[in-house]
Amino acid sequence: MDTRSGVQWIVTFFFMVAGFNSTLFAGPTLIYGGDFDLPIPALDDPMSEYGMGWMDDAVIEIPDYFTICDLDVWISFTHESLFDLQIVLRSPAGTSVALNLAGNFSFIVRGKDGRLTTVGGSGEWLFDDEAQVSIEEAKEPFFGSFRPVESLSLFDKEDAFGPWRLQIHDAFYAHTGNLESFEVMITVCEPATATLLIIGVGLVTLFSPRRKR
Repeated sequence: MDTRSGVQWIVTFFFMVAGFNSTLFAGPTLIYGGDFDLPIPALDDPMSEYGMGWMDDAVIEIPDYFTICDLDVWISFTHESLFDLQIVLRSPAGTSVALNLAGNFSFIVRGKDGRLTTVGGSGEWLFDDEAQVSIEEAKEPFFGSFRPVESLSLFDKEDAFGPWRLQIHDAFYAHTGNLESFEVMITVCEPATATLLIIGVGLVTLFSPRRKR
């Protein structure tokens, strides 16, 4: 076998192996969500009179069956102290990913009087594994796109069908807020096996030596 033939067969072998072992390609991105208007904490939480406790779960029902290749989370909310918030997304399969943990010191700043105080306000957080800044390193204006505390890739290859729950816990006293909206943006996985196998078979045919008559 000459050098050229060797390279051709290596390329062909790669596509054949990839076809048998790689099953997913990224496809379209679908968005599911809605408006919720949920107080943080819930008014019926036993600790709500002290300004702490759990919000009622914000639930998105995804009616479609498909495999997740990538997932991002967007929330719109207001709260008097971002330092207080523990935010978790739970999938229908029961996988939980912490987006932000209470006690995040990024949300404590020194005021003009020199005293330390927690940051609050209204805005939006987009949690994306590809974001440049981690939520644990957030800086003013404290809203925008952040990497979550735990990777959203934990949801990869799960089936999207079913209820997705955003769970928010206000862990400290005195401050309250409200969840306005919540969305999940899911990139769908599409089968790659057939495509790669077709390429591999085609290369085998192309590079196979032809018999001389």
